[in-house]
Amino acid sequence: MTGDRVSASVFVDAPPDIAFEVFTEQIDSWWRHGLKFRDGARGLSVLHLEAKLGGRLFETIAAPGSDVAHVVETGVVTEWNPPHGLRLVWRGGNFAPHELTTVSVDFEPRRGGTQVTLVHAGWAALPPDHPVRHGQPVPRFIASTGLWWSDLLTALRMRVADERAAPWLRIARAEIGVRSHPAGSSNPRITDYHAGTNIAGYDDKANWCSSFVQWTLAGIGIAGTGSALARSWLGWGEPLDEPRAGCIAVLWREDPRSWKGHVGFFLRFDGDDVVLLGGNQLEAVREHRYPRGQVLAWRWPANVAA
Repeated sequence: MTGDRVSASVFVDAPPDIAFEVFTEQIDSWWRHGLKFRDGARGLSVLHLEAKLGGRLFETIAAPGSDVAHVVETGVVTEWNPPHGLRLVWRGGNFAPHELTTVSVDFEPRRGGTQVTLVHAGWAALPPDHPVRHGQPVPRFIASTGLWWSDLLTALRMRVADERAAPWLRIARAEIGVRSHPAGSSNPRITDYHAGTNIAGYDDKANWCSSFVQWTLAGIGIAGTGSALARSWLGWGEPLDEPRAGCIAVLWREDPRSWKGHVGFFLRFDGDDVVLLGGNQLEAVREHRYPRGQVLAWRWPANVAA
């Protein structure tokens, strides 16, 4: 052990293109929370990796009760070779301007899946008393940093497993940013969502959360309810006692006894809230939080292993 580099590796049960996509484009979904891994608290911190050469790895941290966000930049992409690998220059918050380390991540096809190997190098250029080491002797610091990365790669493996079990999430994510047009015009993409429901031909002024779920599942050959009514999903598929990534969450809207509702794909819990990926969420396809108490049911496609 020279004290210059740490490495961590994990096998994920998915091809390199999926593993690479989850690592890069979904980095906030698998990168663990807590001050051990982020500067900001859960619910305030969002991690970003700009998917390009020269792209930044950075964290935005919202101020409680404010729209103002603080940005902490950690890395810059110096090599971008999807789905085979990427390289970053990595600087900790307590690095001097001239100090840097490098992170390389390789995605190697193996046994029907992908071996993801990460090497974080350049530590030998930093003095033994550097504040990033927190007073640890060099061997102990290298070992603890290796465990830190191993913990993150374990979270990556679990996230990839969720992604593989719910392939419709990739279809839904590809639609992020689709939104309703202002009055006087309509987004034809949303009319496409309606085509598989009982309001085929309607424009984006009709509620379209259920139509989006229907359209997304149809993309991989799963039949939905055929209804634009959100609560029609209450009797669809199979019930789950507890949610899992990609399951359908059916929510009440305005009043639990009302016929009104909302439907979207469950991603994760965020405190007392659930985070859904869905359509017609603030008039767009996007992630959005809802109180967990609004959830009426979790549903999973019949004949698809949960």
